[in-house]
Amino acid sequence: MENPPPPELSLGDLKDELIAHLMQELCTPLTNIKTALKLLESPVLKQPQRQRYLGLIRGECDRQNSLINGATRLLALDRSPDRAGVVPLQLAQIVPGVVSTYQPLAAEKGVRLGYTIPSNLPPILCVETWVRQIAIDLLHNGIKYTADGGQVFVQASVQGEYVQLEFRDTGIGIAPAEIPKIFDRFYRVRHLPDEHNNGAGLGLTIVQNILLRCGGSISVISQVGVGSKFRVLLPTGG
Repeated sequence: MENPPPPELSLGDLKDELIAHLMQELCTPLTNIKTALKLLESPVLKQPQRQRYLGLIRGECDRQNSLINGATRLLALDRSPDRAGVVPLQLAQIVPGVVSTYQPLAAEKGVRLGYTIPSNLPPILCVETWVRQIAIDLLHNGIKYTADGGQVFVQASVQGEYVQLEFRDTGIGIAPAEIPKIFDRFYRVRHLPDEHNNGAGLGLTIVQNILLRCGGSISVISQVGVGSKFRVLLPTGG
């Protein structure tokens, strides 16, 4: 399913929107932290409850950190000149290094992580840091939403005048009604288990904005309980 590009906003509009969303989004974790701290003051609180509230505080702190970092990255992307730094790049010189940095996290979760990036692919036209950011965000999501024993795999192939970079996982999947919304700013898939619900909802927004700037696109195929395929199209140098 191809996703339409987001409406263009001026930098001022984007800042106002992000600030408004951040104020709203940060209120919930702050409220949860304050509530948990108050409950921790109880002298009759049992150890299992204490650990549960401490875990809640850690999770909400992680969520706040994700929100702030994601908003900062999105604003930095919006400030960068369109197509500044766009050069021919070889995916085989970029993606394997990103995958290797995620091997420890995947191993810790019991997730098999692999890739196939042919060395003879035509060069793509993009900014190297943008390509790394795309790979980081999509790999992170794939591992995050895949359970012990699952698999995350990255492969690249030529598709006409583009190189397709596919990120495939055997994770929890996305319901059909959610797919059109997952690239919206601050959107998080509903009914996620608690351990998956501390993200900012900005990673896929950043990926889509990067691709919009370099003339690429992203689509997703997903089935709940089976997994997801995120397919990124990157323009070649002709």
